[in-house]
Amino acid sequence: MLKNIKHDKYAVLPFNTEKIKDCYLVSNYLGGWGILSETEFKQLHQNNIIAQNLKEKLVQRGLIVNRDNGAKLISDYRRLNAHLFTGTSLHIVVVTTRCNLRCTYCQTNNNPNMDMDIKTAKKVLSFFQDCPNPFINLEFQGGEPLLNWEVVKFLTLNVQKIQKKSRLSLVTNGTLLDLEKIQFLTENNVSICISLDGPQLVHDKNRLFAKGKGTYKKVISALTKLQVFHKKNKNNKTINLLPTITKHSLKYYKQIIDEYVKYNAAIISLRPVTEIGAATCEWDKLGYKSEEFNIFWQKSMDYILQLNKKGIKIKERMAEVLLKKILVKSDPGYVDLMCPCGAGRKVLTYMPNGDIYPCDEARMTDDEMFKLGNLNQGTSYAQVIKSPNLFSLSCASLMQLWDYNSAFSPWVGTCPVLNYVNDKNLVPKITTTPMHKISRFQLKYLFTKMLESRKNEEIFWRWVGKDKPEFSLHD
Repeated sequence: MLKNIKHDKYAVLPFNTEKIKDCYLVSNYLGGWGILSETEFKQLHQNNIIAQNLKEKLVQRGLIVNRDNGAKLISDYRRLNAHLFTGTSLHIVVVTTRCNLRCTYCQTNNNPNMDMDIKTAKKVLSFFQDCPNPFINLEFQGGEPLLNWEVVKFLTLNVQKIQKKSRLSLVTNGTLLDLEKIQFLTENNVSICISLDGPQLVHDKNRLFAKGKGTYKKVISALTKLQVFHKKNKNNKTINLLPTITKHSLKYYKQIIDEYVKYNAAIISLRPVTEIGAATCEWDKLGYKSEEFNIFWQKSMDYILQLNKKGIKIKERMAEVLLKKILVKSDPGYVDLMCPCGAGRKVLTYMPNGDIYPCDEARMTDDEMFKLGNLNQGTSYAQVIKSPNLFSLSCASLMQLWDYNSAFSPWVGTCPVLNYVNDKNLVPKITTTPMHKISRFQLKYLFTKMLESRKNEEIFWRWVGKDKPEFSLHD
């Protein structure tokens, strides 16, 4: 291809455009992008690039290709879309559907109560062995996974015998986390993620025991025990905290972030509540429009940036994910932002009875159209990957079909499961889906903030692990 390049030995790659302030964001499907002035954009658009410094800028940013940068563009694309070239890595094991809480926004309690037994757990391990990916990220989920502690222990001890690299994590409401469990999980390198929705006036509105009492004090007690244990044993492991943002949470963005800072959280994941599972019954009380969440997220990000400028190191999870894709062209492994969606390809979910689903959201629907097989019925990894159900999900999440003229296309994805839940159709009305509205808003915010000041740029580069920016929009 490069031998045939004309126009002074370069070719303009197909691009899309978004105006941000007085500039133009230009991007292409390989992940190349740049911010251009109106004069620069006209030259690119007319394929009449006169200024040598502009030509060098466009080559560096991957917007035009010449004989020197072709190999780099291919390498950048492979790195940005690494999920296309490897097998399943994230394995969510639902060890029980039982839970001791009755959270207002619960997405999973529509499933009947059941526990995974050791026999099924052994088949989970055998299934791991057949996956071609040399890395296993095992995540314990529920219900409340600590209610089936014996299977958690069994899988933790035996996954280490598989000839693969592994990382283990457990998502818990924290109310059953005692010193014995903390010690076992820490000694076996299981990272712990505790659900904490913010200060007590927010948390106790959302996360309740079965009899209606708030769980905040119990959760903070467990978190404190965990922090003391880590400090005593000189353990530098990060404690992950996870909030869910409901309608009640929207006005408390500062208090929620301050609560996370108070407990030395390095990151906060401001994720919107999802209308799925049992949460649909309470949606009038819990839900909100995408535009309302966007206002909350913008205020939260503005406050987080203020804190960073004061030396307080905390970052927002989705912003970090998007910035990794934008700034370093890296695939952060975030399933919903893959194209096609990573459900089934990069993540699989195993139910207590052996049912296999492509993702956590799919199992919450309890719909046969998303099921990929059953461990206890001998379903193999090869059968899962070739499943017609999985093929349909992948086809329905090809963003090139639904959002082909957006400058944000290289970095966004869509969730076919949520699209089906909302519209009863796998094929999305992409511009109306909540996820798409939120992703577009977040991306535009990040670019706007980078243009706003060099300091914001530097903060965002630190969020992706770079002490010094590799390039600046202000040079």
